[in-house]
Amino acid sequence: SGEADVAPPEYDPWTGADDRLSLPPSFSASMADERSPAANADFDDAKRAHAWCAETPLWTAHEHPSMLVSRIDAGDLRLTVPPNTTDVTQYQPAMGTSYVRTGSGISDTILLSDVPIYAAQHHTPLATGQQRTIYFEVKIMGVGDRYGTGKNVESGIAIGFVAPPYPAWRLPGWHRGSLGVHSDDGRRYVDNSYGGVEFVPAFGKGDVVGIGMTFHPPVHGRITTGCDVFFTRNGKRENGWDLHEEQPKNQDAGDITGLEGEHDLLAAVGVFGSVEFECIFNQENWLFK
Repeated sequence: SGEADVAPPEYDPWTGADDRLSLPPSFSASMADERSPAANADFDDAKRAHAWCAETPLWTAHEHPSMLVSRIDAGDLRLTVPPNTTDVTQYQPAMGTSYVRTGSGISDTILLSDVPIYAAQHHTPLATGQQRTIYFEVKIMGVGDRYGTGKNVESGIAIGFVAPPYPAWRLPGWHRGSLGVHSDDGRRYVDNSYGGVEFVPAFGKGDVVGIGMTFHPPVHGRITTGCDVFFTRNGKRENGWDLHEEQPKNQDAGDITGLEGEHDLLAAVGVFGSVEFECIFNQENWLFK
């Protein structure tokens, strides 16, 4: 058979496609090795992640096979767990839906969509002339004390988007090429591993929350796309922000490189502690219409 018959390598949100990426040695190391002992977890994990990002460039956007693009457009995505991660139960009860349950011992971990939710070369308004919205929802079934034992474990969920690759032991919004809204404080983070920015009330069990980005064609002679980020709760838009407008005004705004529509983006759900939820990529099952 000729070369044309060879199937393209499968997309992998953690290591990329085999034929196009030469990853630095640190990325192939066991994710468990990247975590620090709990005593210094916060500081050490942040420091290690900043160093990892500094030596691991963002992947450039590539053209994807038409079958993969069709899956994206149909909402046929699923969450994936980092390599070597234990204490996570995960399956797909329906097309475009992932069920996830974590054990109480899990420290900060990010789950990523198995393929990009935004494929820059196919979806950018610079090519299509049309706006493009990416969005998904998370139905929260439990945070903390799942079995009613009275032992409430510090737990939380963060929802957002990342331009890969991203450190598996960190939540979305804490590092470059990422944004996230965190359940425990309702704050939003863009490349900010400190305090974030006040945004919405905390969210938890019983809430269905969603995060979206709308990329617009350039206006007023600009050469870059515009982008609005929005957050929904129980089917209603609750708040949002302009990705670009905040940059000069807010020193906590973070660097938006990677999020502006020129890179592929993965859907991201960060977890710590004991949580249970469904992640919904299929538009038919969203509360937000």
